[in-house]
Amino acid sequence: MSQLSFASFFDQAKASEPHAPQRPAVIPAQNPTPARQMLSIDEARRQFIRVFKDTARSLRRWDVFRDFITLAASELDLVRIRTPENIENSREICAKYSDSDIKNLHELFVLMVCALEAKFHDFLGAIFMALELGDDRNGQYFTPYQVQSLLARLIKPEIPDPGNIIAREGFVTVSDPASGSAGMIIAYAENLLEAGYNPSEQMYAHCVDIDPVAADMAFIQLSLLGIPAEVVTGNSLTLECSRVRYTPVYYINNFEKRLDDQRRFRTMREFMRGMTEAA
Repeated sequence: MSQLSFASFFDQAKASEPHAPQRPAVIPAQNPTPARQMLSIDEARRQFIRVFKDTARSLRRWDVFRDFITLAASELDLVRIRTPENIENSREICAKYSDSDIKNLHELFVLMVCALEAKFHDFLGAIFMALELGDDRNGQYFTPYQVQSLLARLIKPEIPDPGNIIAREGFVTVSDPASGSAGMIIAYAENLLEAGYNPSEQMYAHCVDIDPVAADMAFIQLSLLGIPAEVVTGNSLTLECSRVRYTPVYYINNFEKRLDDQRRFRTMREFMRGMTEAA
């Protein structure tokens, strides 16, 4: 599992002299801070909601949640974290908050990491619904993770045996064209984990969502859970996209090359099959 430090990024964004933020430091998953080590998922969720409600009370709850998600996703985006545009955008967001509010945002990130350390689940989707941030007009709701987990298990007989695919190609590929906060992808990764596979090495996910906040939620959770993924902010129907992000473990485990090798392997296999059928 891969977790990245959030505090240093806020500190740099609040600094008066412009400078590029440092590369995020890795927080070892096996050594969480003692104060947070024993937190259950439910307790982490309760504390997150309490701290969130106490953050920037003069601002709309939706705006605070969006800003938190934007900052968290920005820090985890290893390609863009040092870009002037990203630094300026983060500085503008942080300027709206007091020092105590920034401290609370630090705390929210720690609580999110602790909850995801405890178990694979859709933490941010549950938080989104608990805070009643859903958009009735657009029908934006996040399915409870228990339902997503059940669906992932129910569709298992309908898909090829992942073990055979992993043995042949090294990893299995899953895609969600309307991913929300990636709950279904996380549920599938949990199934692989329970079956004895390593999602960080033996799974690749492709996620798309038209809502930038939902796409960022997916990117954050897949990043922190150590799942190699391409997360697209865009429309699956029109094939338009405004941003593509890759989780840190995508780079760490060299999935760009592995996907390219997989495409060449499949092309050659189809060519050989066609030659055999022609003969």
